[in-house]
Amino acid sequence: MKSIDCLCCGECCRGGMHVFLNPQDLVLMGRFLGFSDTYELFEHSYLVIDYERNNAPLPRIRFSLGPAGCCPFLENRLIEDEPGKTRLTGQCRLHPDSKPLVCLLAPFCREVDTGSGREDWGFLPPLQGCPGCSGNEAADLPGWRPPENLKERLDAETVFFRELEKLLEAGTPSEVIIDKLYHIDI
Repeated sequence: MKSIDCLCCGECCRGGMHVFLNPQDLVLMGRFLGFSDTYELFEHSYLVIDYERNNAPLPRIRFSLGPAGCCPFLENRLIEDEPGKTRLTGQCRLHPDSKPLVCLLAPFCREVDTGSGREDWGFLPPLQGCPGCSGNEAADLPGWRPPENLKERLDAETVFFRELEKLLEAGTPSEVIIDKLYHIDI
């Protein structure tokens, strides 16, 4: 079985990563930040709408630009492992209760067939050369299951993707999809 020994280096939270979110992620982030509506996440430039995946309007975290670009929730810290030996770590301010589902699952990923409900799990390091995944390549994981405490969030995400798929198939304009799925009172 593939595994990860996360070193909290924060590298998966830097660069040009595209971290796509579901509505429940938006609510948890908005609540963490003290917002009254998830739309404030967009107004404060934490998130953008991206059309990269099948031309569907999907929210994703807006990483800062430039060579040092990173997730707005990344907090770098110097940790002293032993006297005189320090290392830089990357900690998520949202961890664990408000962290996006995709980040909680990494390096495991899933693909869901919204019609049949079938899901397949895989192992995909968050970035090439991830020190916590060294020696592991992308792989299929028949029978692997996520922790039970994430079941409710995974089920909610599946429902979200089914709803998004229906709206797209009906030709619903992007503005309506965005308002319906991503504008949520907290």
